[in-house]
Amino acid sequence: MDENFLESFYENVILAQYFDAVFIYDIQWKSHGKIDLDAWAHYFDDKDGREHVLLYEDFPGNTYLDDGLTHEIIQCGDKQNLNLTLGNDKKIDNVVGYFTLFKEKVK
Repeated sequence: MDENFLESFYENVILAQYFDAVFIYDIQWKSHGKIDLDAWAHYFDDKDGREHVLLYEDFPGNTYLDDGLTHEIIQCGDKQNLNLTLGNDKKIDNVVGYFTLFKEKVK
C-alpha cells in the first residue's frame, strides 16, 4: 500500500465529499492498518487534535467503531457510507469500495 498516494487521494477525493458535514483540513495522518479480511482503518487528527477514522471496506459492515461510545459517524450527504466505484467494477483495495468516516466524540 502506497501511503503517500492514499493520504493524498483521501484528502482530495474522499474527505472532500464530506465538506457539507465537516470541514477537515490541516490533518495529520497517524496510522493505517488492516482490521479485517477486506477492511482497513486510516487514522488522522484534525487541526484541533480530534481523532478521525476513515474506514475502508469492500462491502459495508458498519460494525467497526459503531458502538456510540468513543466515536460517531459523520454522514456523507444522507448516507452513512460513501461508495466509490469504477465503470468496470474493478476492485482496488482502499480506493474502490465503501468509506465510513468516524470522529472522536468530545469528552
